[in-house]
Amino acid sequence: MKKVDYIIVGQGLAGTILALSLLKRNKSIVLIDDETISSASKVAAGLYNPIVFKRLVKSWLADDLLPFMDSFYPEMENFLGSKFYYPKRILKPFSEEQEKTLWFKKTDEPIGRYLNKIIYSDDLNGIVFNPLGISEVLHAGNLDTNKFLSSFRNYLKSNALLIEEKFHPDLLLIGENSISYTDCSAQKIIFCEGYACVENPFFNWLPFKLTKGEIIIIKLSDEHVIPSEIVINKAVYVLPFGNNTYKVGATYEWEDLSENPTEKGKSDLIGKLNKVLKVPFEVIDHQAGIRPTVSDRRPLIGLHTEHPRLGVFNGLGTKGVMLAPYFANQFVDFLLNGTPLDNEVNINRFKL
Repeated sequence: MKKVDYIIVGQGLAGTILALSLLKRNKSIVLIDDETISSASKVAAGLYNPIVFKRLVKSWLADDLLPFMDSFYPEMENFLGSKFYYPKRILKPFSEEQEKTLWFKKTDEPIGRYLNKIIYSDDLNGIVFNPLGISEVLHAGNLDTNKFLSSFRNYLKSNALLIEEKFHPDLLLIGENSISYTDCSAQKIIFCEGYACVENPFFNWLPFKLTKGEIIIIKLSDEHVIPSEIVINKAVYVLPFGNNTYKVGATYEWEDLSENPTEKGKSDLIGKLNKVLKVPFEVIDHQAGIRPTVSDRRPLIGLHTEHPRLGVFNGLGTKGVMLAPYFANQFVDFLLNGTPLDNEVNINRFKL
């Protein structure tokens, strides 16, 4: 039987980053993942943005999260020998004068460190509607989630650390000093299953409020090119995707939680995009994913009360790129040294 320190279930953003954080501390892992199961991480744009546009306030813990991720992701690029972390200029075209006035006001507040005071009249060579001007979010960018996940999957495969199958809870044996699953034993097993956690018999009591998100991939003509370092954000984001294609998203749906893209979602994105772009575009793909969002919009991290060899690292929601490195490190500190978890993310806040 193969013995490791930790078994991790799920190789989305959460599972990948937790596994890397454990490897950094010289802990041995095995990861169980069925690649055929849908993952919101594969659909996500991977944007990181220190502000919340809707209320124009700082994203939760932005001042702490950004420096940590600026260290973590480049370190992982070196470790995996792949490039997937990019600074971006998120440009915000204003929809009304009131919005522009609020932006100027906020530049003198603490959030102002993330807001450019300059208003541009540029319409990106006739591509973007810009009657009221555009400004810029500072310290923003994106993680190429597909490349990041596939790079780590290749590492796992080359080191025989990946079990490519669906996890079956009935095969898990919980002992006093260890747990075992098929032919592998470990000190602990950590579930990073995304929205599939709602069917996990050990953690299905956690208060997920799942959200379906849809995106489209569009193509512009060769004479209309948005530079690769620019992301447009006005009701939807427009993220360059290579070869003059762009990822456009995203919708938020709480009722229809199927994994299937819908005509309603597609129509909604196209309608909003028509208010952003002056030029015609072709929709070449349409995708959907289920976000593991939580009722109080905070991650779910910790160990099971009755079975302390079972843990969860989940609920990262729409800010996963920012949240995961910081809280994976905190969780590893907790697992290895007993350092307390932040009360706002500890699953004990929802004790039965």
